[in-house]
Amino acid sequence: MAHWRTASSSIAMPPPPPVTRALLIALLVVFGLQQIDALNLTTWLALWPVQDPRFWPWQLITYAFCHANGSHLFFNMLGLWMFGVELELLWGSRRFIQFLVASALAAGVIFAFFSLLFGSYVPIVGASGAIFGLLLAFGVLFPRRQILLFFVYQTDMRTAVFIFGALQVVLVLWNGGMNMSFLSNICHLGGMLGGWLMILWWRHRPPSFKRKSSPIRRVK
Repeated sequence: MAHWRTASSSIAMPPPPPVTRALLIALLVVFGLQQIDALNLTTWLALWPVQDPRFWPWQLITYAFCHANGSHLFFNMLGLWMFGVELELLWGSRRFIQFLVASALAAGVIFAFFSLLFGSYVPIVGASGAIFGLLLAFGVLFPRRQILLFFVYQTDMRTAVFIFGALQVVLVLWNGGMNMSFLSNICHLGGMLGGWLMILWWRHRPPSFKRKSSPIRRVK
């Protein structure tokens, strides 16, 4: 069982609530179906650039359910479990779904914009954009919560969000040209942007990392 370290105690992670549990199962099922070549599922669900004839509007959401390989799936499921459980319990299922959709959709739109701008025809898959949105939300709501960064260094969530965000910016600038690494990193930032905008919409003011608890009321 995972534990979040705090200054005074350890908080045991509760079991996944309904939406988080359903998403974890769905990610596993879709990944299994991706392995059946005859279904050609990735072609239909991956997010293709809008200039590609294989693009369909539903892909702006369905791409988040597909993954490139087992490690890609594992780390996204781990992030969903680490951050999604408490956020769904806090917000309720409806707002949790809204937030995930906003983060995934923003990441998808950012991908569509840059792939069109640079004339790329490479599709993208993965829930990473939505997970980065959850990361940002967790840092906003629980800024002092301790986390073992990269499973090595203990720090608080506020610092972790800044580190992950800065790392994505550095990688975007480092890559420079249009390639898969550039697209992935820019989508991660897009997911954080989508999450930030959703919190802004809920609060009617910019999110802050200064409060220990969220003023957002739980809504089912």
